[in-house]
Amino acid sequence: MNEKNDEKISHTLIENIFGDYRKIVGKASDEVQDIARAHDIQADIYRTEDDELISFILTKGDIGNREMEKYKKYGEELYELNGKLICIYVLGSTHSKFKVTKDIESEAPIMINISIMEYSSAYDTLRHIRGLVESRQKLDGDDLHALKMIPSMGPPEDKRNLRFECLELWKTITRKGLIK
Repeated sequence: MNEKNDEKISHTLIENIFGDYRKIVGKASDEVQDIARAHDIQADIYRTEDDELISFILTKGDIGNREMEKYKKYGEELYELNGKLICIYVLGSTHSKFKVTKDIESEAPIMINISIMEYSSAYDTLRHIRGLVESRQKLDGDDLHALKMIPSMGPPEDKRNLRFECLELWKTITRKGLIK
């Protein structure tokens, strides 16, 4: 997957999972990105049209007090550099556990929002059908029915995105004549 697709997916996840619909104008400068690296955080940092920062983090590990403290210090340093609201969105894998037991307080305007991605077979089905289309295999009635059902199989917060993905895939299928 190329970097442009990664950014599009990140923006879609920020909108659909975290409900943040502010317009993102692009990635933050390298100086800002270096702050994440200095804190050993794998994050993409975006700048909104109001010059606020959104940090998007994907994690496979558990999220506990130590991680929250690290995110707080990271957010405070971003605030010192930018001087505006800092939103840190952490998306954990289906196997991540949320184990925070104490409150984290900061003088800086930081919002840390954590969500654990729910497992859904919709993504596996979409990936399977996309693979069939990319290898130019003809799809039978069962494959087309599965494609039609993907949006209803997915989590509620991602149904809209899954509909768009399925419609794009359907256009490709019909354009290439991949129906048995």
